[in-house]
Amino acid sequence: MSGLKKLTGLFVSGLLALLAGTQAKAAMNISLSGSSEVSNAALERYKSNSISANVSLGLGDHFQLGLTHRRSFDNKVGLKRAENAETKALEYLPFEDNGISTTNSMDLTIIPYNGVISPMVFGGVARRDYFNEIQFMGSRIVSRQTMFPIPNYGFGTIIQLGAGMHLKITQTYSPGVQTTLEDGEEISRLVKDSYTQIWLGYRL
Repeated sequence: MSGLKKLTGLFVSGLLALLAGTQAKAAMNISLSGSSEVSNAALERYKSNSISANVSLGLGDHFQLGLTHRRSFDNKVGLKRAENAETKALEYLPFEDNGISTTNSMDLTIIPYNGVISPMVFGGVARRDYFNEIQFMGSRIVSRQTMFPIPNYGFGTIIQLGAGMHLKITQTYSPGVQTTLEDGEEISRLVKDSYTQIWLGYRL
């Protein structure tokens, strides 16, 4: 983690230097995004909801310094198949798995070309907090985990709608942790998270 902390310090120092050296008029942008999903597979039902908010400060025509808050809620409920050791018959055991993931990030966005449709790339550092609760076979397991600092990066497109409004489509990548239930045991693995978002924004 020490290497990542040094990288974070260099990133913040570079952003401050960029902000101090920018003499162009700064513009504030506010963007919101959200999603909801319900799906069913075999003996399980999955629900997912997420909401995101971004505030960014324009540093000239080609740079933006932004803060993003993203929170996602996941719920999985259903039945797990298990074989009875004595009778060898299949048993169906109810379970419920709830997870909350909260990510706060600071990113520098580069917009190489400004037009009605503008490409963009971004990168920065983030903190991610996990809360997970599993109910299975009469037991309740609760776990919490924090990842900081972690890299946060991606690319996207900005589409101007007029009157200060715009749509923003982004693809984001960052490390994450996946917790699953296997034979009644909680298993955590490091994974690469990615998600696509459509934002509605306004330039103040």
